[in-house]
Amino acid sequence: MVISARKAADLLSDGAVVAIPTETVWGLAARADDPFAVKRLKEIKGRDDRKPFTLFPESAGKISEYAIATPAAAKLVEAGFVPGPLTVILESRVSWPFVVARDGSIGIRIPRHREVLRLLANLGFPLATTSANPSGLEPAINLSEIESYFPEIPILKGESGGQEPSTVVDTRSVPLLLLRRGPVGLRDLEITTGIRVVSADLRVLFVCTGGVDRSPAAARWLMAQGIVGIEARFAGTLWPEKEVLSLVRWADLVFPLEDYHREFLEDIGVSPAKIMEPLGIPDPHGLEEPVRRAIFASLEKILSGFVLPEVNARLAGV
Repeated sequence: MVISARKAADLLSDGAVVAIPTETVWGLAARADDPFAVKRLKEIKGRDDRKPFTLFPESAGKISEYAIATPAAAKLVEAGFVPGPLTVILESRVSWPFVVARDGSIGIRIPRHREVLRLLANLGFPLATTSANPSGLEPAINLSEIESYFPEIPILKGESGGQEPSTVVDTRSVPLLLLRRGPVGLRDLEITTGIRVVSADLRVLFVCTGGVDRSPAAARWLMAQGIVGIEARFAGTLWPEKEVLSLVRWADLVFPLEDYHREFLEDIGVSPAKIMEPLGIPDPHGLEEPVRRAIFASLEKILSGFVLPEVNARLAGV
């Protein structure tokens, strides 16, 4: 049954669970300050007790009522990432079961979705939320999947945006900790907050022209360093644009080999925040072998002196 925001607000007020669209995937929501409603949400989801739900406050201005806002979180709100596909981890001010983690933290997000924002504006309480899928299955991305998973659950009108699930970042300490990748990238977080972001693993992309010499060599060299948690790939600006964009979305850090590779990436819509400084390695294609060897030796020197320290600094515990 598809319902309006006003009807959904009434049902949620009474302790019901409602399916809601977001700009990422569909979600399930219940009144966060009602332990019986949250318990029902947990039972419907089949959620493990150890994994808390995400809190959707009524507005960004309400975040400080439920959590201790950090300067980094405040900057992300000011920069427009909240509302949006970003979940920030903060120290909780509340003690609601299944919403607050055992370490006292709470995950807070506000979707940038018209119907959900309208719903939240009609509430006098925040929502406990989770992706709309039985535990262990893929989140629903359209109405038919919601109805298949949960045929008895009322559904707020609207459609999900189909983006990947939100980025999750722990903002409670410095450096910040990237817990889950998503639409908001590692470099977006760093540049916005001015604070380094670390991760338990890191994805690095090298971009040259043909994707046959320099960038494969850079990726191989980095992988050969034996650093736990590193994955490196390569791409060429002559490749199909869709393929390049897919790899850029995969990556945390993108290293162009020359200035015009950076210009290409920006021209096809890659956020400048995600693109690192060009490495300044000329194209060895068609050159004499001694010149080629000198170019690749220079590449390894730059990788060792610039890329490797950047990568290590962003790995948790380094």
